[in-house]
Amino acid sequence: MEASRRDFIHVALGGMGAVGALGVLYPILKTLAPSAASVTEAKVEIAIDSVPELGMRVTSWKGKPLFILKLPSDITQKYTYKVKKESKNSAGKLNQEILRDKPVFALIGVCTHLGCIPLWKPKGSSDVKAPYLHCPCHGGLYTPWGDNIGGPPPRPLFVPPQKIEGNKLVVGEPGFVKELV
Repeated sequence: MEASRRDFIHVALGGMGAVGALGVLYPILKTLAPSAASVTEAKVEIAIDSVPELGMRVTSWKGKPLFILKLPSDITQKYTYKVKKESKNSAGKLNQEILRDKPVFALIGVCTHLGCIPLWKPKGSSDVKAPYLHCPCHGGLYTPWGDNIGGPPPRPLFVPPQKIEGNKLVVGEPGFVKELV
């Protein structure tokens, strides 16, 4: 049987329709797939000894800056912070309640006001006589545990899921923090 021009046009239009459908579906599927950052950085391990006392180490987790802090065990006896009343995380607690007895812990290093990256001030300043995190863009102030003590941020810094395994802090796996709060 001979193919007519009409058959050729039907096959050509069908092929163009299939190519068009793939052209529409590809970006949708690409958008829904997890990003390379979330797959490759789903878990970060940090040696506890690599962070000096009252020091901070910065790395990244899921494309965001990750602050690893090691505080002296007597920090709550040495310094007091006046935390803003509304400084509760998504679990309804202060970050300090979750993190205070841990030798080392991680915070997402993104200001909750407009997404700037706060600076670590381990020696305090003339205004705040204790170690704190300061977001210089709009004056956000946080305790070492990420709770608000001043400025416009609407909530404390986010705390990722994390656990301590031997001499390592493992961020991205449930432990003393079960989920992102």
